[in-house]
Amino acid sequence: MTQQLRIVFIYVISKSDTVRKVFMNNKIHFKHWILTDYQLLERARSFHDLFQLAANIMTRFEGDLHMVSGPISTGGVGTIDGNRRVFEKVIELLATEQKLNVFSQMPLEDKMVELYKQWHSENPGEDYCNPILIDFYEPLFSLGRVKVLHFIRGWQSSVGARWEHDNCVQWEIERRYL
Repeated sequence: MTQQLRIVFIYVISKSDTVRKVFMNNKIHFKHWILTDYQLLERARSFHDLFQLAANIMTRFEGDLHMVSGPISTGGVGTIDGNRRVFEKVIELLATEQKLNVFSQMPLEDKMVELYKQWHSENPGEDYCNPILIDFYEPLFSLGRVKVLHFIRGWQSSVGARWEHDNCVQWEIERRYL
């Protein structure tokens, strides 16, 4: 029997009071989130704040964690929205079809894009927002909870995914290629 993914519409109200639909499998991407996590996400002002939120959510998972790496802001299909859709689907497939314990960073992506845009406006001469890597991913992977990183096809086109790939050995994270 084919397993169907249940799509849940989540309405997020931002400070500008705009409402948008987020099309994600709520059960997978928001696994182990509690009410205060949503509040902390809204109040996050730095990539380090997002790291602290993600690290706290990870404590609610049992066992070793898997994550996905690939293009979001650079490379891939060429747009952030397109890359996010690919990312979301890969995470959902790993969690549902392979029954892996996947931590999804996708609920953090809107805030990451907001922080990226803020950083880029303050650093117009820079090509890549290194604080995403140094203040979020480096400390997250250094926790030792993530044991396997799954690389989406085309990961080589992403600055961040190449950096993650190059650092997996030091974090003792197994690399798998999709």
